[in-house]
Amino acid sequence: MPRFLKSLVKLITATGVLVGAIVTCSAQTISVNTNRVIIGKFMGLGVQWDPFEYQPTPSEWRTITTRMAFCKPGYLRVMWTAPSYCLGFRTDGTPEYVWQKGFSAKRTELNKLCAILQFAQDHNVRVLLGEWSPPIGLIGNETNPVWARMTVDLLHYLRDTRGFTCIRYYNAINEPNGNWSGNKDYPTWVTVIKNLHAAFVKAGISKQVLIIGPDTTGNSSWMEPFNWLDQSVRDLNAQIGAWDLHWYALDPEVYNDVMEKILTAKTKMLEAAGPLAANKQRFMGESGMLTGRINGDQQPRVKTFSYGVIMSDYCAQVARAGWMGASAWDLDDAMHTVHGYKNPPDALTLKVWGFWNSEGAAMGNPSDFNIRPWFYTWSLMSRLFPRGSQIVYSSAPSLARFRNVAGVLSKDGKRLVSIMLVNDDNRSRTVTVNVPSAGRNVTLEVYHYFRNDRPINKMGFPVPAAIMRHVNLRKGLRLDLPSLGVIFLTEQKG
Repeated sequence: MPRFLKSLVKLITATGVLVGAIVTCSAQTISVNTNRVIIGKFMGLGVQWDPFEYQPTPSEWRTITTRMAFCKPGYLRVMWTAPSYCLGFRTDGTPEYVWQKGFSAKRTELNKLCAILQFAQDHNVRVLLGEWSPPIGLIGNETNPVWARMTVDLLHYLRDTRGFTCIRYYNAINEPNGNWSGNKDYPTWVTVIKNLHAAFVKAGISKQVLIIGPDTTGNSSWMEPFNWLDQSVRDLNAQIGAWDLHWYALDPEVYNDVMEKILTAKTKMLEAAGPLAANKQRFMGESGMLTGRINGDQQPRVKTFSYGVIMSDYCAQVARAGWMGASAWDLDDAMHTVHGYKNPPDALTLKVWGFWNSEGAAMGNPSDFNIRPWFYTWSLMSRLFPRGSQIVYSSAPSLARFRNVAGVLSKDGKRLVSIMLVNDDNRSRTVTVNVPSAGRNVTLEVYHYFRNDRPINKMGFPVPAAIMRHVNLRKGLRLDLPSLGVIFLTEQKG
């Protein structure tokens, strides 16, 4: 036997993780430098949570909120419409709002929104509130300044009267570069943003609630959203308080590092524009995979194990490129319809993008309300790389379809390291993780997300595959990812 194969073998059978294992080639090293900070204050991972088209029952709502409390999202993106809160105008042109009237169908819609905001307020989750499209039927033209006044009145009611100070961001128009948005063109959107900012300044809320933008959507086959970002830096740097984009990625964009390269270029563009642009938060307002979308707007891949892997790769590239968060599209199939409302919904009614489908029982498939696989990785990323943590440098091994990201969370005077390793290939990968600044006697929780190895508790939530004690991370820890999947390591306080 060759000499290099006579290495000592230490196999932790309970976890399936190989430490110091015999391999036929040397493991590539991932070195984590906790002193080289990529993102000083990570926003965390978000979730799109809108008022439901098919409102969950009280029991279903309790299940949903329990699951989201476990997930610990860094922020929620919540979209609404002006006709849901503005009833029209008095003869003097003053807007009339649903909260000024008695109960009505629109009051019910307001209650749906407030239930989401109450969850966020109770769990210290920041909210990005916004409107799907300009309320042309109410205001006649999106550049009408009365729309900005309506927005200020809405925020005053929600934040000051109802106490939902969790609302920290506002989005004027969803995906304004799309013809479905109701927005006319880029110059029109610029006017909308300037009107809104002027109204925020006049009301004294421009620091409490940041206007975000451009909120455009696309990918590398349709570069318009990224062009709007450059234009927004030029035209709206004083008005926009945080930068956001939507990216529905094609598989090759994830597998071939395209996302990280383009987002890194945009980070450098913002830095080159000066501190005013560079120091703002930047994040993905909507995140998902476009490849495999069918029936107008359904993504059946959310039901598959592999979607949890590729979305982990997606998020790793966002963070490695210096972008501070990514929001999952979306929470629950029952929130949105794609082919009109039908009761009960059929197979073509709902937008299938969620972590589950709370209408599963109504559709004859109660198990569809069970947690889908990609919640496993999304909730772990959200918990292990929370709002306020740092993303730090980790070297990239020369392995195709492999990604890693590292973070540091300061807790009780100690800096705790978390690491995610993503193998987006069916081939096995072996790497050595090295953290020179770590202790020589570290305790690690190890989580596995592999097709036949992803431990859960009775609630369906991830639990550690093992606790590894007395780990010398300075020397390095050798890990084997036997197939397509993800490993999470997180340092325990001790």
